[in-house]
Amino acid sequence: MSVYSKEGQAVFLVLYALLELGGVCSKQEVLDFIERAEYYDLKAHDLPPYKNQTEPRYHTLVGWARFHAVQLGWMVDVDEKDNWQLSRDGRGILDRTIQRYRSGELSVRECYLWTPKFKKLVDPTYEPSPKDRQRFERVYE
Repeated sequence: MSVYSKEGQAVFLVLYALLELGGVCSKQEVLDFIERAEYYDLKAHDLPPYKNQTEPRYHTLVGWARFHAVQLGWMVDVDEKDNWQLSRDGRGILDRTIQRYRSGELSVRECYLWTPKFKKLVDPTYEPSPKDRQRFERVYE
């Protein structure tokens, strides 16, 4: 999974939120944190649910981000439902990835799901620019 894919960007957001929240969290606590902190660049097409679902599309993306992070060992895999927790490996990958952004090896400009506020947090040298990768609007029926 690429760090620049929507899945990669969502995994990073989830890991970051878990670090900031500390301890064990629920999906809703993670979503509330990301929304309250204004880290996810919500667009109109993120809000309608997928067919046969009731939650907004971006909630589903965050749920899949948890699944991927657990599969990679970056979140603790527990049997308890709605138990989200950063693993030691997850903390390490988060720290290393932040360093890669700050060193210029990776560019927050490519992360179209993140708000400028979150990009600046990840890379303090970031300033919004026309060079930032833009999201395109999708129209769903």
